[in-house]
Amino acid sequence: MGIRVLIATALPLSLGLPLTAARVSPQTASPPAEPAEVPSHLEAHLEAVPPEALIHPLGDETLDHIVKGLEPARERLLAADLLAAGLHSRVLRVGVASNGALVAALVKLQAGDKQSGLISVADLEQDAAQIVRIAFTALPEVGHLDCWATVPGTREFEDVHRPVFSLSVARDQLAEVLGVSEAPSDVLPHCGCLRLDSLLLRYAIDGPAAVEVHRMSGDLVDGPSLQAYWTQFGQQARQSGELDNVPRAGAVSAIVEGDRARGMVALTIDDGPHPLTTPLMLDVLRRERARATFFLVGENAEQFPELVRMIVRDGHELGNHTYSHIPLSELNPRGIWTQLRGCDLAIEQACGLQPRFVRPPGGDAGELSLRMTDKLGYTTVLWTANTGDWVHVKREAILANALSNIRAGSIILMHQGDLWSLDALPYIIRGIRASGLEVGTVSDVVGTAAGERWDPAELVALARKAHTDTWQAPRADG
Repeated sequence: MGIRVLIATALPLSLGLPLTAARVSPQTASPPAEPAEVPSHLEAHLEAVPPEALIHPLGDETLDHIVKGLEPARERLLAADLLAAGLHSRVLRVGVASNGALVAALVKLQAGDKQSGLISVADLEQDAAQIVRIAFTALPEVGHLDCWATVPGTREFEDVHRPVFSLSVARDQLAEVLGVSEAPSDVLPHCGCLRLDSLLLRYAIDGPAAVEVHRMSGDLVDGPSLQAYWTQFGQQARQSGELDNVPRAGAVSAIVEGDRARGMVALTIDDGPHPLTTPLMLDVLRRERARATFFLVGENAEQFPELVRMIVRDGHELGNHTYSHIPLSELNPRGIWTQLRGCDLAIEQACGLQPRFVRPPGGDAGELSLRMTDKLGYTTVLWTANTGDWVHVKREAILANALSNIRAGSIILMHQGDLWSLDALPYIIRGIRASGLEVGTVSDVVGTAAGERWDPAELVALARKAHTDTWQAPRADG
């Protein structure tokens, strides 16, 4: 495929973390003793998972249960073929959606043999190859497929599904093998990068061998989810020195509106990448010849690295939306550091890039997090037009919120994950252009406004208003 193989095997210190982020500089000395802090919100999920916990059934494999309900007729057709295929893995969900031009499908599995419970990477890859062939032949109109597999979380949180395998593929990537072969060695090299989580490899009967195969012949992102090393990763905050001397006063770098002289509007899309909606949104942007800034959640970037690469290949900009989408105002300095650097690390592992912009989830940025974000070298990005699509409103409301006060320099907030947002996207782009403006990324729009200095208290107030209102932000100079 011509994309470099990323094997996360370099483990700094004894943490077991593939720290490749250039701005994280672990030291060789042991970390100093730390004062008691509020436990991470991820701590409850970090219990070692025994093998028996990994085979707990996560769903009922019946046609009515596994269809997602977006396009039921297509979903039932695909699901029926998958259930008849004799896959090793349990099918948990089948979904199909369209943007009017591209039809995309998703298939979610539970890793592990349905009968024996044994986890085999070779069996999972065989299932994935079959699913790719079935999806593109059973539904000839499908142009993109996302397939991934999960295992239960911990014994305390068995309803939490931990993704351990993923691939994303477009129909045109499979021209050589579609309808001819379902062998993994023929199909998977055409599917972009393959994600294999270390938890899968730890308990798979053929885990190490599977990594060697892909190291030689495939495109692989392999390694631990950051959640599995969250405490150790947090300890590196002090080793980095980036928690020291956080300013208690002074302005911080932020963007609340672009440069009006540039005649552009920034389109920003939060919360991805997501199966179905990311490929469909990218297709809309491609057909409309528009670029956007995608503020990604680190967990999602880890789980679906090929979707991150798709965003980059299409020429869009990446932003940091924290690792697990938790309000930054609720965290102490170490928590803020782990959320921001963790997202950076996940994005860099997926595509080799590091974002320079941060958007706090929900605009919930306290003064401490704004100062920490600034100290770490990022610029906080808010918005001037809140589409309100995060509350699942219909297209007409989204369009009204996006376009009612549009002007040069506006920054529009949208989200991935909801088909109403997808439905509104082309109309937003056309509405912007009908106003005599052009659509671009945050970098395209800010121009000389990049890096304006703002009082943190004023930004907190603006962010709170931005979360609930469609508003026009005042400039720093009034």
